[in-house]
Amino acid sequence: MIVNKDIHSFSPFTSLPPELLIEIFLTCSLTGDWHIPLTLSKVCCLWRDLIISSPCMWQIIVVLDSRRTMSSIRTQAELWVARSSPLPFNVVLKLTDFERLLPIMSCFLPNLARLMRCTVTYDGRTHETSLSDLTLSSPRRIMHHLDILLKSPFGDVSGEDEDDIVIFFSCGSTTYRHISMKVATTKLPHAEMVNPLLFTSLDISETAFEHSVRSPDLLRFLAHCPNLEHLYFHGLCNDEGTLVAPPPAIALPRLHTLLLEEICNQRSILSHLFLPALRELHLRHINVDYPLEPYYVPEEGDSDDESHDFSQSPHSDLHTGMGLRKLLSRSRPPLEVLDMDLSDMRTKDFRWVFDKLPDLKQFSIVGSDMSDSVVALFVPFVVGDGNGDGQDGERMGVRLPQLSVLKMYSCQQLSGDALVKALRARVHYTDHATPDATLATVVISNCNDFTAGNAQELSWDLHDRLHVS
Repeated sequence: MIVNKDIHSFSPFTSLPPELLIEIFLTCSLTGDWHIPLTLSKVCCLWRDLIISSPCMWQIIVVLDSRRTMSSIRTQAELWVARSSPLPFNVVLKLTDFERLLPIMSCFLPNLARLMRCTVTYDGRTHETSLSDLTLSSPRRIMHHLDILLKSPFGDVSGEDEDDIVIFFSCGSTTYRHISMKVATTKLPHAEMVNPLLFTSLDISETAFEHSVRSPDLLRFLAHCPNLEHLYFHGLCNDEGTLVAPPPAIALPRLHTLLLEEICNQRSILSHLFLPALRELHLRHINVDYPLEPYYVPEEGDSDDESHDFSQSPHSDLHTGMGLRKLLSRSRPPLEVLDMDLSDMRTKDFRWVFDKLPDLKQFSIVGSDMSDSVVALFVPFVVGDGNGDGQDGERMGVRLPQLSVLKMYSCQQLSGDALVKALRARVHYTDHATPDATLATVVISNCNDFTAGNAQELSWDLHDRLHVS
């Protein structure tokens, strides 16, 4: 472009009305050059004033990430978003590095209510999603859920999963809008992610071993999600090996629900989270029958289990138990629900964990190798002498004193007689001593050594509180 320094003396331009000039400028901006508004604004003072004062000139934000720093892209996003206000804007992303999709999108999330359309081009393919529903006027908008799929872009050759690249959706009313986002990326960003992600819920799913997440990268990413209340991480049981350095400790002060599924790095994740508000913990499909790499540093409790109970998953049992120990020691959360589905611990870890959960109301376990030694932990025990509520005047107590729901599925190593003995002793004590904190629901399903006779005997004390299948 030839810049005429004396453009004011050129009558064809000076005589054009501002509205026509703007239309011409808008046509130029459609060429796809991201810096067109800036270039035109440098021609003369007239054009500069006209372009800066015209929000419509800044409504199309074209981001080319080739050889550009995230700082440059972020500056562009902030400038275009500010100058297009109060009008809605469209974003066009032309990516050469697909891992930068989420960092770039984070630049626009604070103004998501004005984003009308997002177009992503990568490797010659284009995906477009409309966000018109998000422009509904609402006094309050809440960044609700972020769903991250770790996968290759346009991985399905049939094209059926193209909506997984990036899509926004919302729900609610004209008063409250809950805004959610689904995005695909090959890697969780960390160093480049400056803008906080203010979603209250996060779901991360690995789809292939080559895109699995190491615990330090996951923790660094979580540091950019300070408002999280729900966190779900679905892995592929890929052993990340031995860490060479400790991961960062990350605080999520609002998180009250955590789910970890099919992972092998549960110890390093649980050990480096500070979750003072955690109320629900779900551990699913974490047991593995193959050796795992040792933790990067030995800690108290790493010694062998003195009970030497049978286990089909001794390595993952150790990692799960030690991770829970560190999480509970650091956070001291008011945990109310502990759900362990094919996720086990050593006997010594069950004992340690049960002693640290005074607020637990529901305990559910599936496919555990727990022995009668663990079952015996439900029995009341003597905590002192004299003036107590025991038969001989001892002061009695129970682990998990608030426990009201106990569910046990497919636990094949425990005996029915031990379970009857433990639960009868517990309800005999708690029904009398703490009637507001006693077992209200007991489910025993598919535990082979728990016979019909055991069920009949236990029902004499639990009555309709017992459910057997």
